[in-house]
Amino acid sequence: MRLSLVALMGVLALPMAAGGAQAQQVGDNLVLPNLPLDYDRGRNTSVLQRERPEYQAQGVRAGSFLVFPRIEVGAGATDNAYQTDSNTQGDVFALVSPSVAVNSNWSTNELNFNAGAQLRRFASETPRNETNYNLDATGRIDATRTLSFNTQLRTARATEPRSSAASPQDAAESIQFQHTTASLGTTFAGARVRGQVAVSADRFTFSDVRSFSGGIISQAGRDQTLLRTTARGEYAVSPDTSLFLQGGYTDTTYQQPLTFGIPNRDSKEYNIIGGASFDLSALIRGGIGLGYVSRKYNSPLYRDVSGLAAEARIEYFPTQLTTVGLNVRRTVQDSAFGTTSGFFATAAALRVDHELLRNVLLNAQVGYEQDDFVGVDAKSKILRYSAGGRYLVNRNLGLGLLVGRDNRSGSGSIALQTYNETRAMLSVVLQR
Repeated sequence: MRLSLVALMGVLALPMAAGGAQAQQVGDNLVLPNLPLDYDRGRNTSVLQRERPEYQAQGVRAGSFLVFPRIEVGAGATDNAYQTDSNTQGDVFALVSPSVAVNSNWSTNELNFNAGAQLRRFASETPRNETNYNLDATGRIDATRTLSFNTQLRTARATEPRSSAASPQDAAESIQFQHTTASLGTTFAGARVRGQVAVSADRFTFSDVRSFSGGIISQAGRDQTLLRTTARGEYAVSPDTSLFLQGGYTDTTYQQPLTFGIPNRDSKEYNIIGGASFDLSALIRGGIGLGYVSRKYNSPLYRDVSGLAAEARIEYFPTQLTTVGLNVRRTVQDSAFGTTSGFFATAAALRVDHELLRNVLLNAQVGYEQDDFVGVDAKSKILRYSAGGRYLVNRNLGLGLLVGRDNRSGSGSIALQTYNETRAMLSVVLQR
């Protein structure tokens, strides 16, 4: 289960216009890691991290909270709205995305609320319309100087990209799903030792969609609940480098059988990954981890999956005005084809950000993913590249531009569609 081609470049991609539209990205999972790699020690600042007070939203004070209202309005075009290999249909679309963030302004502890929506409407190819939203609350309690607890409650309606290898290939409509999650974590940070534990419950519910022939494709077999636990221990061998070891467990339960009399892909997954995180002076920072993952299915109908797991995030600073970022991830995901079990998703994304002027930021990115299905002769390859920029007019107004292209090819016994798509979007962001 994942949003293929959405998060690896998402870690690299910040909003184009003071928080505007993002490029679609490589290698995201529907369920993001409980404990993402953390390597920032304050020694380096990327182009997108750099403080620009004259161009940053100030918010509206409400007691001990700051309220940040924002709206993005965009217009875009695509030459292949349905992302198919034949009878392609081009179209234009409009995007409206209002949001509000409410953040506490306390010296200790933290409480944040966020709400937003993203409405995408096509001029003629209306089956591709999207109505997404999110509501979430996060909090942190600082029990002592070294011990803190954090929690998150979130529900969101999102759209699965057509590029996902888990998505039905003959769906004409956008595949939308509800994701509700609750998580609790704790962090201990001593002089040299750091420990983190996180537990979460995630529920996914997919909406049925129409096929190109007009029939209904039931998505009930994809509804699922995940219970996850992750723990990480980290030891600092120097002020700028630490070694870590992380282990995780995931219990996946589908809500319905795959079909009558055929069990679904209920499974238990164990993973362990070890590596290093670093933040070296004025040059490079990042985290690299390698390990092993094993997903065992409850039903003998599905072949178990095990092998190499990897995750890396690296940022290189050739100059103060340029940041080069690399993300790599290898994970196991469930298939959605027949009684095949799962596949290895191996993805990499490279992004370059350049500060042409203090308020003119340019970017270019390329991402590649290969999905290798286990037990069958089938694979999918996705190449995605894009370029864009944002112009910060002032702290309340920004403009963004994004142009990109996707190429996907499939081979083997699973009929994954091959397609190409070129898209462009111009957006305007208003914020306080």
